Amino acid sequence: MAQTTAAPSFKDCTVETSPDNSNWTDISGFASTVSVDGGERATGVKYTFDGDTAILRSSKRGPLTVTVNIAYTEGASDPTEVIRAIYEAGSDFYVRWSPKGGQSTEFLYTTAAGVVKSPLYPGGEAESGDPVMVDFVLETPFVTKSAVA
Repeated sequence: MAQTTAAPSFKDCTVETSPDNSNWTDISGFASTVSVDGGERATGVKYTFDGDTAILRSSKRGPLTVTVNIAYTEGASDPTEVIRAIYEAGSDFYVRWSPKGGQSTEFLYTTAAGVVKSPLYPGGEAESGDPVMVDFVLETPFVTKSAVA
């Protein structure tokens, strides 16, 4: 099979957040990375006296952890403050992203209602000239893939 030339870069990714899965805020101008971890499917293994290999079965999927790195800012309606308040309240929260930018027919990945697990308090080093960045970590039961409408 020939090497693909269709693989996009993440440079045009659109990232949005929502407290209700209805009203979405584009935070692409603040976000710099999106990473997804977890979701491993539990498996069960049992050996019997007869046979050389295990009986292997699948079970439930574990939760996913979606980590988004954003620029720290202090405006009342900026993502840092909005998401910090969601974290402190323990409210449901949603994230969605489109790797190619969210144009019609491109793919969109949307979390189920999740919980922001980490605070968005800034930290850093005195000698760095880099912008201050913070991560928010959302734990969610699943992510849905769909086409952008």
